[in-house]
Amino acid sequence: MKHIPHVVVAAPWVNSTLNLSVVQSRHLSKVLRMAHGDKVTYTDGLGTMGKGVLGQHAIERGDEETLERPTRLTVVVAPPANKDRQRFLVEKMAELGVERLVWLDTLHGKNRVSSASKVFSWVLAATEQSRGAWLMEVAPDLATLGDLEPGWVVCHPGGERSTPNTTTVVIGPEGGFAKEELPDHSQRWDLGPTILRVETAAIVAVAKLSGG
Repeated sequence: MKHIPHVVVAAPWVNSTLNLSVVQSRHLSKVLRMAHGDKVTYTDGLGTMGKGVLGQHAIERGDEETLERPTRLTVVVAPPANKDRQRFLVEKMAELGVERLVWLDTLHGKNRVSSASKVFSWVLAATEQSRGAWLMEVAPDLATLGDLEPGWVVCHPGGERSTPNTTTVVIGPEGGFAKEELPDHSQRWDLGPTILRVETAAIVAVAKLSGG
């Protein structure tokens, strides 16, 4: 069976065809060797999914449906210093259906993130690869723990081992939080017997909170 590509096309959709960008059109025709009339799936990144066929630099729309978000999770994480690891983290969170990613400003963290356009390109590619219907939101600015709404749980050695009832999980920097940084009353969640990298902890936390 021939691979059916998945494409994100921004809303609003007002016509029976959806125009593709030059990059999208070239990728489908030159890289994937798609031809006029081949099947494609598409999404607006806001929950609408469709099945159509490839036209001339456009998608001819077909059956469409609206899907619920796979999770309502927010992941608040200190960005890894290495840009490749940042990309890995963003891609995996998008593939797992995380609703929102927030970069955390910490005393021990490097607190440097890639440009918003670069991060969005990672989200876009991950959404297309995973055939998702929703684009993950990424907060534009670094946040502190004090900026977060109540109810968050922090991944921390020595915390509770049972999976908490929360939709917001916090993951600190490599080396951990400064002593004065983490409030004494914060709910702490121990992910296991070993110390995990930031991106690994995020994947494990999301999998557990999603019931995986």
